[in-house]
Amino acid sequence: MQEKTMVSDALSGINASLESMGYMISQTANQQLRQTLIQMRNSGETSQYELYELAKNHGYYEPAAEAKEEDIRQVRAIFSGKSLL
Repeated sequence: MQEKTMVSDALSGINASLESMGYMISQTANQQLRQTLIQMRNSGETSQYELYELAKNHGYYEPAAEAKEEDIRQVRAIFSGKSLL
């Protein structure tokens, strides 16, 4: 298996795990379990970013273009309840 495929598969797996952990954290009432899940999610996010950097540096992944300042302002306005639309 090629390294590019392995990195892509690993990123997909970590991303799915992070999504699941976010859901579990929001549904967990037990504070000890909640903290454990948060620590696991934080560790997973660190691994995900390291793999992302590896993929980007090896040319396996091309990030999206930088957002324009106007687009950022519009998103902020939408989420703060002051829609510009």
